[in-house]
Amino acid sequence: MRDLVEQIEHITNKAEFLCFINALAMDAREHTNEWGNPSISDYLEQIASYLEDTSSIDDDIFSEHIDYQTVAKLLYMGKIYE
Repeated sequence: MRDLVEQIEHITNKAEFLCFINALAMDAREHTNEWGNPSISDYLEQIASYLEDTSSIDDDIFSEHIDYQTVAKLLYMGKIYE
């Protein structure tokens, strides 16, 4: 399995994104001690912090390439989907 950061650089479609999400979940299970934010609440809070910090530095990264509504739907569905 490729390094997670390297895997991110190669995501161009849904299948590759799904593969990354599964690899990230596996990494969380197998390497919990390496995660700075192991709880879901900490993880989500740090995503928000990262987005706030990087948006103030380089707004182009997060304004042109991300469909925020789709990301929000994915995060929400993770809460309720069984």
